[in-house]
This record gives sequence, C-alpha cells and structure tokens, in this order.
Amino acid sequence: MLNEKWNTLFDTLKSTGSNLKDMVTEKGQAAMETTIEAIEKWLEEFPKIESYGLTVSNFSFIMRLSPSLEVELKGDHADFPMERLEAILKENKSTSLTGMVFTSIRTAYRLHAKIAKQPEDLLLVKIKLSLSPEISVFIGKIRVN
Repeated sequence: MLNEKWNTLFDTLKSTGSNLKDMVTEKGQAAMETTIEAIEKWLEEFPKIESYGLTVSNFSFIMRLSPSLEVELKGDHADFPMERLEAILKENKSTSLTGMVFTSIRTAYRLHAKIAKQPEDLLLVKIKLSLSPEISVFIGKIRVN
C-alpha cells in the first residue's frame, strides 16, 4: 500500500515535471522568436545608418536561448564633426537605433575630448542587438590581448 502511494506520487511528480519542461520549452521558443523579430526590426535601420557614413565591417549572429546580433561599423572622424552629429540627431528619434548610435558617438567624442586633443585612427561602433540593444563606440585602435 505504501509503495503504491509512493509510485503514484512519483508518477505525478514525473508527469508534472514533464509538463513544466514542455511549458518552459514553449516559452523559450516564443522568447527566441520574439528576440529574432526585434533584431530583424532593428536591421531595417542599417541602410539609414550607412547613409550617414558608417560602413558595416563585421557581422555576427549568435543563436542561443536569447539570440543576438553583433554588428561592427567603421567610419572616418572627419565625417562626424559635432555640427553634423547634431543635424543627424535632429533627423532621428532618440529611441531609434540610428538616434542611439549617433547619440553614443556624440557622447564618446565629448568624453574623449576631455582627455585627448583629437581622435586618432578610426571610429569604430559595435552594436549588439537583442531585446535590449548595446552600443559601444571606440576611438582609435582596438587592442586584442
């Protein structure tokens, strides 16, 4: 009798665990699809970003539970004086990817000017797209350790 109760409890727990696993798998798949849709929406802005003088130099898609896309853009400092950055920002919403990219560039230049006379080498912008985008701006060479 006691063994039957344990067997029944074990079977119930096993069934519940299986159901939870299926639910988590479905939710994970839905989250992944939502993230990919968000990435595809962000991608629509890249032609606009490139029209301002940044060129895609590297592209990487990472497939995982939370997929992401990493894009590297290169530009010439001479193409982005502060006046031009302000004009670009007036043309683009601050919440758009284009607006966020050029706000990041403007801020990086402003901060860089506090420690150096003029920018060296190239302008490099790295964008990591997922549900929450991340933008990094590099002024000069990136050193790989």
